[in-house]
Amino acid sequence: SLAGPLANLAAAPVVAVLQPTLFLALLAAPAPAAARFVAAAAHPLLVALDAVARVAASLPGLVVHVAPTLATALLLGAAAAAALVAATASRPVRPGLAGVLVLAVAVWMPDRPMGPRGRVELHMLDVGQGDALALRAPAGRWILFDAGPAWRTGDAGRRVVIPYLRRRGGAVAAFVLSHPHLDHVGGAPTAIDALRPAEYWDAGFAAGGERYRASLDAATTGRVAWRRARPGDSTVVDGVTVRFLAPDSAWAASLADANNASTVALVRYGAVRFLLVGDAEAPEEEWLLGHARAELAADVLKVAHHGSRTSTTPAFLAAVRPRVALVSVGLGNEYGHPSADVLARLAGAGAQVLRTDLLGTVVVRTDGRHITVTAADQEWPVASPASPDEWPPR
Repeated sequence: SLAGPLANLAAAPVVAVLQPTLFLALLAAPAPAAARFVAAAAHPLLVALDAVARVAASLPGLVVHVAPTLATALLLGAAAAAALVAATASRPVRPGLAGVLVLAVAVWMPDRPMGPRGRVELHMLDVGQGDALALRAPAGRWILFDAGPAWRTGDAGRRVVIPYLRRRGGAVAAFVLSHPHLDHVGGAPTAIDALRPAEYWDAGFAAGGERYRASLDAATTGRVAWRRARPGDSTVVDGVTVRFLAPDSAWAASLADANNASTVALVRYGAVRFLLVGDAEAPEEEWLLGHARAELAADVLKVAHHGSRTSTTPAFLAAVRPRVALVSVGLGNEYGHPSADVLARLAGAGAQVLRTDLLGTVVVRTDGRHITVTAADQEWPVASPASPDEWPPR
């Protein structure tokens, strides 16, 4: 970050007072009342330090991102070595210029990470009580479905989504918003601003709220193409097809609750299908059964509304018949998600239930026929019924 030196200058006076204050609180630990008094005095200093960091991180144009590759690491090492030589040499111009040149190459090196080698990966990110799913196509590009919640002090886009995708490299081909509730759109403005997807898909929400409008503003500023998702529309990224099944605009216009206007996406790669349903509740599930029943069968279901009892009706579950059920939910959340009734229905349907509150981030991988799951540092296969002659294509 180019803002780092400026941030350090601003933070130095705060740290100069903060460090001895915290050390004094540590020394006072045998006397809890005194320790609490000193620690309370340190709190405003911690708030000030956090404010400096947040302001520095939010300054536009001062953060330089590089491709997370071995070649980039080697170039940065060479630039550091050149800087060291220049600092100690009697004639520093040549090594200094060489270091600047190597650094420029490292910064401008295109971000072309190795993709998942003929496989698709669906990453259900642990963003607490909210949704953010990142699908990685075989060539390494991403499709981001929702971006998690926002809080008073930040959002899941900045805290989780952006670092997660940047560590792995690869451009974001599309962002798909299920609906504009804060636990789905909260991180979208920062994610769109930082990741600059080529397309932004949603159903068009007239009363979407502040964070939704901010996400559209970020898309406009970043020249991200906005697309209205209608039933039957689709986009293809590196052999992965995303087909939108809902919402119908006439249906959505009559609704007061945006949950039932969730953008429902069927993702297909080879013989494997993922159904991502946002926060669709029983009314939208009933609409899907009446208008898209033949397309609902899926191997992997992103369970609607964090496992709320208002969703995943028996009729809908019978049409989907998932073998893997993904539940994005916050640990100890105030809503009681996921519902015990929904968990029982999923178990009765034979689905493996994978929850972020218990497992953290969950990754589902497929080569178009076979499925594996990685969670909590373990990996295991999921039996696939796909016919051998369905995939790969000839």
